[in-house]
Amino acid sequence: MHDLAEVRAEYDRLDALCGADTRHIRLEISKRAQRRLGCYREGKPPVISISAFVLADDALFWDTVRHEYAHALVAIRFPERRHGHDAVWKSACREVGCAPKATVKPDSAALQRREQQARYRVRCLGCGLETLFYRRGKVVDRIAAGKGSRLRFTKCGGNRFALEYL
Repeated sequence: MHDLAEVRAEYDRLDALCGADTRHIRLEISKRAQRRLGCYREGKPPVISISAFVLADDALFWDTVRHEYAHALVAIRFPERRHGHDAVWKSACREVGCAPKATVKPDSAALQRREQQARYRVRCLGCGLETLFYRRGKVVDRIAAGKGSRLRFTKCGGNRFALEYL
C-alpha cells in the first residue's frame, strides 16, 4: 500500500529532473473520490489529490501520481493559461514518464474492485450508455422520483433514463 511520503519522494525526483519546484503543492489522499483517480486543483496552495482506491495497484498508482505531476508542471511553466489535457500537457506527460491519456480503461484490478462497489447504474435510453454511481446524489434522486426528464445526458442530449439498484 502506497502513501504520501512516496508521492513526495517521487515529486522531489521529478522536480530535479524537470527543473521545477512543487514543494508548495499540498498532497492528499481522497477517500471520497469515486470516479477519478487523481486531481490537480489550482489555488493557494495548489492541491494534488490521489484517490485512495489506487493505492493498492502499483502501476496505476505511479501513473496517476505522474499524471497529476504533469498538470502541476504545466501550471508552473505556463501560469497564464490552463492546459487541461492538451498537447502541452501530453508533452509534460512524456517528460515525466506517464501515459499521455486523460482517462484509464478499467482493466486494472483496483478499478474493477471499485466498479463492483457501485450502488446504482443509470442507463440512457437514448444511446444506451451506462454510468455507475457510488452514492445517492441529485441524479439518482431525480431519476428515482420520476423527474429524470429534467436531466440531459451530455453525450447524446437524451432525457430518458433507467435506474438499476445494484
